Amino acid sequence: MCASYESRFSVRQLVDAFAHAGIEVGMDGGGLPNLEPREEVRPTDTDRIVRAAPDDPDRTLLAPARFGLKASAPKRPPVINLRSEGRGVSNAATSGRALLPVSGFYEFTGDTYPKTRWRLSDAGGAMLMLACVWRAGVGAGGEGDADGFALLTGEPGPDIAPYHSRGVIPLPPAAWADWLFDRVPAADLLIPPPAGTLIATAAPRPSAARDATQAPTLFDL
Repeated sequence: MCASYESRFSVRQLVDAFAHAGIEVGMDGGGLPNLEPREEVRPTDTDRIVRAAPDDPDRTLLAPARFGLKASAPKRPPVINLRSEGRGVSNAATSGRALLPVSGFYEFTGDTYPKTRWRLSDAGGAMLMLACVWRAGVGAGGEGDADGFALLTGEPGPDIAPYHSRGVIPLPPAAWADWLFDRVPAADLLIPPPAGTLIATAAPRPSAARDATQAPTLFDL
């Protein structure tokens, strides 16, 4: 489960990472956007995801979307995590598979406030591409026409298990195209990473008052 993540990389680093995997990333609106480093992205914040382009299912698009899907019931918090088990995910005109590029994501341990915040990142220092689902016009955060995304979760795997009973699913580069272009069933790709893929480092916030554990805003459906 993941309620926030870190985004510290340039658009050139992102483009190069996909190029090494044999994937060209198109840009929404044409030119390269300026991706500002962000220490923490939280539910309802706007970010960019990589998904199949609507006009060409074999081309990708770096597109804006809000972190979280609007809940189906009123006054419920945004849905930011979705269980992957038994969930078929296919590409369509208004929804489908996507990857969220991150430099790390956060988990919390402890039974009392403030909990210990941990940053989990790629053991080799590369970007992580987290499997997610996007939907048109259902982004949380007050804009009715904003696209939204939710991270897929599953069994935590050995690197995440010490910090949470469920985990987000970083996909290896060899699986990016199969996931984005809907070539392989979701169940064959959405598996926990092997031991040694991730490393964890303590990441205390400057101000404990901002601890997201004070006000949980997520479902894991």
